[in-house]
Amino acid sequence: MKLSTLLAALPASLVCASVLAAAPNIGLSNGYFGTEWRNQMVDGAKEQFETYKSKGLANDLVVQQSGANTGQQIQDMRNMIRQKVGAIMVDANSATALNGVISEAERNKIPIVSFDQAVSNKYAINVTVDHYKWGQRYAEWIAQQLNGQGNVVILDGIPGHPAAEARKKAAMDTFAKFPGIKVVWSGYGEWDEAKAQSVMATVIAAQPKIDAVFTEDAMALGVLRAFENANRRVGIMTGEAQKGFLQEWKKQRDAGNPMKVFVQVNPPDISRTALGIAVRVAQGRKLKPLPENTYFFPITKTVTADTLDATLASMKDKPDSYFLGQWLSEPELDALFTQ
Repeated sequence: MKLSTLLAALPASLVCASVLAAAPNIGLSNGYFGTEWRNQMVDGAKEQFETYKSKGLANDLVVQQSGANTGQQIQDMRNMIRQKVGAIMVDANSATALNGVISEAERNKIPIVSFDQAVSNKYAINVTVDHYKWGQRYAEWIAQQLNGQGNVVILDGIPGHPAAEARKKAAMDTFAKFPGIKVVWSGYGEWDEAKAQSVMATVIAAQPKIDAVFTEDAMALGVLRAFENANRRVGIMTGEAQKGFLQEWKKQRDAGNPMKVFVQVNPPDISRTALGIAVRVAQGRKLKPLPENTYFFPITKTVTADTLDATLASMKDKPDSYFLGQWLSEPELDALFTQ
């Protein structure tokens, strides 16, 4: 008897159970957690996973969060290998430290999809924003607004983190091209609003003249509030497509502060794109060749003074912690594969 005939003869509940039993589990290994961006990233992956599960394309999403402990992240991934998941997604704490466990996954024929930032092991499929170009775009905008003259502060994420270091290097490289631009302070705010506000308050107290701030993520709101609390204005800054920051920017604008702000999306929902790729490779589908096995997610959404009000209107039903989303559709994901 043909399988299709047999399945047709079974009760629908048994067919569904049998399909799900054969569907792969997907692992998600997240590094540091607890920030709004990471929370939205994990929640987005869970929500997207339900659409694949409902279609019988995947069975269970195994989520482990190690914090900044890279050794724990390695152990989490080893546990997923032992569980024989169909693929492992990883938001890595290090570009290089996971190479050994990624090779273990390769020996066990378990695909690895590293997202948010790339890892150096060539077995992994990287799904990431080009963080150097991302930072370069912000720094070039600041240099243009300053007409090549002024004092700049650089406040980036976690020391040693691949994305943070790439963005910081891009900023330093760009500002070095302008002799009139002086980086008066450079450091880290750990992508945390409260931490960034505290750090920035100290910097403001020590620097009588700050013309521009290079920052992003939830740190942007902390930076803006530090200036407000010090009764000072920041004339030029980069920011984040997070509702809370955009609302504060609008508040400043409406109060008569002609601050210049540029925001580009760094979507937490890149996890949805990575998941779509992970589910497909777990099913044996083959990606079209990618340079360095890396897919650079195209950032097409930005926020400027001209689009601020419309962007906020589009986020009216979202919490203040919400980051503007962007991810690939199912047809766009299918287009990355040969079959």
